[in-house]
Amino acid sequence: MTEKTVIYYYSGSGNSLSVAKHIGERLGNTDIISIYTLREDAAVPADYTRVGIVTATWFVRPPRIVKEVCEKLRLLRTQKVFILATCGGYDGYVCIDLKAIFQPKTDSPVQTFMLPMPPNHIVGFSPLPDWAVKLYLRHEAKAIVKIAGKIESGAHTRNRKGINRKALAWVSKTFNGWLGVDRDSGEGGFYTSDACTECGICEKICKNGNIHMTENGVEWGHDCQQCMGCIMWCPNYAIRHPNVPERRRRYQNPNITIEDMMQSEFHVGGDANEI
Repeated sequence: MTEKTVIYYYSGSGNSLSVAKHIGERLGNTDIISIYTLREDAAVPADYTRVGIVTATWFVRPPRIVKEVCEKLRLLRTQKVFILATCGGYDGYVCIDLKAIFQPKTDSPVQTFMLPMPPNHIVGFSPLPDWAVKLYLRHEAKAIVKIAGKIESGAHTRNRKGINRKALAWVSKTFNGWLGVDRDSGEGGFYTSDACTECGICEKICKNGNIHMTENGVEWGHDCQQCMGCIMWCPNYAIRHPNVPERRRRYQNPNITIEDMMQSEFHVGGDANEI
């Protein structure tokens, strides 16, 4: 009988959601759920044998919401845990920090994986050309097979040694300052142009509930998680940021649809109905 797995994901461009779905398809009988659903009740149901966290990397560290939820997440000591960090090239302390949170909660060794995906921080740089994205996705397809195999076998995994934290913190702060981004303030800096049709897609994509459609148009709250989902998936390029050139292309994972991004829960790799 296939073990039942739940994967909690954090994704803005669709990269981490795509990876979560591909792993679930390989493992079978997997529920894939947005990590934001755990803000109110951070408990893993007992019928899951494996618990996965698939998350993007926030400039060498876990996204704020991911760390907050993982710290209060309750699970059984018999449940096995794996962590997978998607990143442009280096996951920094994401796996190290999350493993430190989960290892005291389970009797099984926490598995950690890093998977490079197409870089997508649109405030910092333009998306890669299509040919380069295809190379990343070919590597992902091969890596997923190996990663899923290790998850199923319970193989031991080892974190890469992290670079000095103080040095990374300085680089991150300097780079973010140069971009005009403060990832911990809750202020995203986004706004809409006259191209906005008030379609409401951004509100549905923001799993954090930080975007609201009002009589004055689109309004952002003060708890932006900087996932870049709203600016990436706006169909009219109407969402802007002071440091994003007007004509800069957006990046969306080609395996994920806008309908996927608006959902919060999926079931893959099994005969169960979609949840």
